[in-house]
Amino acid sequence: MLKVAKEDERYLVSLFQVSKLNTLFSELISLQLNDLVGTPGRTVVFNLEGVRFIDSAGFGILLHALEIAKARSSDFMICNVSDEVLELIELTELQDKLPICECVDVKEKIVMELDD
Repeated sequence: MLKVAKEDERYLVSLFQVSKLNTLFSELISLQLNDLVGTPGRTVVFNLEGVRFIDSAGFGILLHALEIAKARSSDFMICNVSDEVLELIELTELQDKLPICECVDVKEKIVMELDD
């Protein structure tokens, strides 16, 4: 479900085999993502490349990860936001809450693939 690459202290997280961040996958992704952002001082960038749809559960995942990151003095951002997802972010008025950054390629040092 999640692919995690690491370079220095930055973790780049992306979905594989999934093009939607929705209720169907929300519990599993939330657990995996929260483990990553829960480490103090860590920078986690969630790469949404290929994601075309996010429902309320999906936005809940992102907001909860952001909340955990802030509580643990970590950074959490999203990148590669498609036009479709950006429109959903604006419709739900989350553009001021979800930090969007430019995705920086990391050397593909895959740390783990979380599938269960």
